[in-house]
Amino acid sequence: MKKMIIAAAVAVITATAAHAQAADFYAGGDMTEVNYIEDLGGVYKDFDDNPVDPFEFLAENGMNMARIRLSNTPGKGTGDGTYYLPEGFQDEKDCLDLSKRAKEAGMEIQFTFNYSDYWSNGERQIIPSEWVKAIKDDLGYDVKDPAFLKSMSNAQMTEIRDKLGDLVYDYTKEIMTKLKNQGTVPKYVSLGNEINGGMFFPFANTFDANMNSKRFELVYDSDKDETNDIKCYKNWSALAAILNRGYDAVKEVSPESEVVIHLANGSKDSVFTWFIDDYQKAGGKFDVIGASYYPAWSQNPIETCVSFCNNISKKYGKDILIMETGYNWKAKKKNGYDGQLTANAPGYNEKYPFTQEGQRDFLKDLFEQLQTVNDNRCVGVLYWDPCMIHVEDPQNENESLSGWALRESDDKPDGNVVENTTLFDFDGKAVLAVEAFRTTIKDDPGKDDPGKDDPGEDDPQKAELTGTYTDDTDKIIATVNNGLSEDKKVNLYVASYDANGALTGVKIDSKKVTAGSEDTLELNKPDGTYRVFLWNGETLAPIIK
Repeated sequence: MKKMIIAAAVAVITATAAHAQAADFYAGGDMTEVNYIEDLGGVYKDFDDNPVDPFEFLAENGMNMARIRLSNTPGKGTGDGTYYLPEGFQDEKDCLDLSKRAKEAGMEIQFTFNYSDYWSNGERQIIPSEWVKAIKDDLGYDVKDPAFLKSMSNAQMTEIRDKLGDLVYDYTKEIMTKLKNQGTVPKYVSLGNEINGGMFFPFANTFDANMNSKRFELVYDSDKDETNDIKCYKNWSALAAILNRGYDAVKEVSPESEVVIHLANGSKDSVFTWFIDDYQKAGGKFDVIGASYYPAWSQNPIETCVSFCNNISKKYGKDILIMETGYNWKAKKKNGYDGQLTANAPGYNEKYPFTQEGQRDFLKDLFEQLQTVNDNRCVGVLYWDPCMIHVEDPQNENESLSGWALRESDDKPDGNVVENTTLFDFDGKAVLAVEAFRTTIKDDPGKDDPGKDDPGEDDPQKAELTGTYTDDTDKIIATVNNGLSEDKKVNLYVASYDANGALTGVKIDSKKVTAGSEDTLELNKPDGTYRVFLWNGETLAPIIK
């Protein structure tokens, strides 16, 4: 029994410590806003109000994948005419830096090409401003001129589509090469963000629609203006041809990276079968199905999302990555107004109230249930947005300097619609939902085999990382000797078990220890049975009194 317990602990701890290198489920989050928030003066804090690096803190608490969203050239004048994204953030330089921070924290990377200077989704896919210029310089066509878009010929449209394919290929290959050169090759690469309506309107739409000639977004019903709107006509072949250029660029640089097609309305089978059937008929290539799942917008519970994953993965023989999910830890923003998640799935207001406990319990259940998807076809969940926290405006109490976008009219933030959804509260302190990420790594399926070798006790590298521990009434104090050739951050893990030998939790603390020297780490002692381990990113060592 002792050997079985140790093997189980080593399997689980190793997966946690290695941040999913050996695991088959990713519990991650979108980290794109971190540099922006820190530049505004935002400070991330742990549960005890100590300032922390959000990448390191979340990684140490189990987050094992960072989503990084790249926008081409954000800045004033490159948005939708009313709003824009702040210059110097979410661009190439920023996203390369964020990728390095993620990798240094031990996270895998999901890298999203927005192929836009501004927010993109199913209704808005605005061609990047530099690409607008390139098309005009090379072909002589102004794709931001409503008069031209209304009068262009089929031949002109075909020329522009071909040019867009070239631009996608060149840009994707350039960025992927830079990611590879700095050692941050993504595990997953998504081409576009929530592309239900297609890409690069009006050149690669998935259904016939009207596009507003000023905001360049699709409009419906009473918002239509038949006189001034630009007509968009569906063309699956155009969408597939353009995105296949992006697919090829990814694979040429990094064959092991898996390409994601990301759609909204995850948990709704018909949305995905409609899109994927027509996309595949047009020859569209992809490796993984990406889905956004929010109970507030889908009105579907977790169980429906699990069923969706089972059905869609079986139909297409593809893994599914939940690219976005979110849940409120407080019903209102700091100023008392609603954030973006106001509704909820039926019964969820009672089951998972908008409290820190409710948010945590929703995430725990989501992570646990998605790991029951048949054949492990759901490979993970990425939270949105964990880090776009409230940054107090000193001149406007309870308002945030961090906004979802800046207004063209006065360059002021237009409000932070996710500050009550993040993994840090209005003061930057970690909320309880962070705990959900600690329990997401699947157990080793061979752990209950009493004849299974114990990979910790007989590990020949164990001598490189050694330690002993003592415990008093409430503390475990470990003495660490790190014998590797450079400073390493050493994690102290305490794995606790119930009376049946099942793993019930993992507590973590970490500290940099100079090579060859000794230092101490301590953690609160759990109730019941427990085992103590050390991990320095390369070697796992069980330590014994």
